[in-house]
Amino acid sequence: MIDREALWVCVLLVWTLCFWSCAGATSDVPSVPVNVGSSGTGGDGGKAFLRGAASARGLALQSGGDTSTGTWLPLGEHMVADTEGGDLFTLPGELQLCMQVCSNYNGCKSFAWCDTVCYLKTGEVNASTPSHSNEFCTTYYHTTETVTTTPQPIHEEEEATCHSFHADMIMNQLQQYEGNPEPSMQGTVELTLCTNGTLLGTMLVQDGLSEVIATHIHQCEGGTSPQTRTAVLCSGPPVINFCGNNVLGLIDDGVKYSQFCSPYDANGASFTQDMEGMLVPRADGMTVADRVRDIAARPEMYYFNVHTVASYNHWYPHYAGVCRGRLVQSSAAATTTIAPSDSNANRCYSFYSHMTMNQLQQYDGNPDAHAYGVVGFTLCTNGTFTGTSLIFKGSSRIIATHLHRCHGGDTPQTRTADLCEGAPVINFCGDNSMGLIADGVDYPEECAPWSDIGASQTESMAGVAVPGQRRTVAELVTDIARNPQMYYFNVHTLASYNHWYPRRNGVCRGPVQFWAD
Repeated sequence: MIDREALWVCVLLVWTLCFWSCAGATSDVPSVPVNVGSSGTGGDGGKAFLRGAASARGLALQSGGDTSTGTWLPLGEHMVADTEGGDLFTLPGELQLCMQVCSNYNGCKSFAWCDTVCYLKTGEVNASTPSHSNEFCTTYYHTTETVTTTPQPIHEEEEATCHSFHADMIMNQLQQYEGNPEPSMQGTVELTLCTNGTLLGTMLVQDGLSEVIATHIHQCEGGTSPQTRTAVLCSGPPVINFCGNNVLGLIDDGVKYSQFCSPYDANGASFTQDMEGMLVPRADGMTVADRVRDIAARPEMYYFNVHTVASYNHWYPHYAGVCRGRLVQSSAAATTTIAPSDSNANRCYSFYSHMTMNQLQQYDGNPDAHAYGVVGFTLCTNGTFTGTSLIFKGSSRIIATHLHRCHGGDTPQTRTADLCEGAPVINFCGDNSMGLIADGVDYPEECAPWSDIGASQTESMAGVAVPGQRRTVAELVTDIARNPQMYYFNVHTLASYNHWYPRRNGVCRGPVQFWAD
């Protein structure tokens, strides 16, 4: 054990990252213009991050002009500023992430949000900035002024905006009780939600036995950790009903289900097509148009939930669904079907991971209790691994970063990268000092130290495969590309190491998401 460092408590969040050019890893963002300015063309390809002036080794973070207070507002739905200023970098992910990154990155004054990708800009934008319509993107600007908004009525003659989502539903961890007749129930749902009130869905659930009596979209509420505050493990009220059973005494939230869910076939599968959704009024007063826009802006805060008679009877008067899954914008889902290729040909794949605080790190006095970050990396079958990480509001030294593969687990959640555990398969930056985390291969370089405001950017870090795996490097890379949900990126600090020794629990971690090949 080594001496503990003097540490100070940090409270904030993190984010952002970079991709790089590795074996020509840049390619166009499908259907989204990289430069969303008045020309509507240009850019460097969309898969590259922190290019140009923003890609210097030194971390360029906000040192003044605090934007942690105030509000980010859209210039107008699908409206882009005529003058956006210069490009900083491109970031895949969710709208909330873009707001957090721009709030902390030096020179970022606005950004263009394009469904699943944001482009951080240097241009000053306000409510009166001239703008133009853009099919894919919306400019967001920051204001400290008090803003009140009055929902505008949706008229039938106005063009509706529709968004597509899907959810992969897995068994709710609560359903691990003895005698559960549906311990392995799972399913998928495809949704189309429109601001004019058209709410449609098609659902397939499998391995069921008792009748499906309710299906809803729920909104997350509360939670004490990033995982329980978002749709990975959160709970919250239903906001849209789909199919279900309106019989008195079952699950009733004040709004009728539009139809019965389809019965199971001989194989235990229920397929309900063209379900109509019904808005459930909530205290926030959102109209159907407001709700659809909020789901589109924050899909990570919503999940689809399926209830059966068995789950209802066991948990009554609580309503715990039998299987559930977070909503994902369908256009955000990159294909992970990897085409066969010549075994001797080198192939490169790009990934990213949004890392949140590990729930285990909620102990008193943890100086890194709010560490968050983003990492992007490219893995090539010839063994070339490169990545860039950006982590905000840490304190104790970063001593190890790894890519891990899930192993074991008692529930679907703990068998995949949201909450699973597993051994490291690739090392990135870290500290090779004796007595710290060693797995048989040295870290290629040290992680960048924290800046004076608690941020660490390690750019173009090399990676190296951990020895002892029963597969070649090429087989490992191909497996990560085919099964990214089985891998997670993990960051270890000196404080987390000292607290959990001899166990090795990272301070923040995130599931791997496929980006491009």
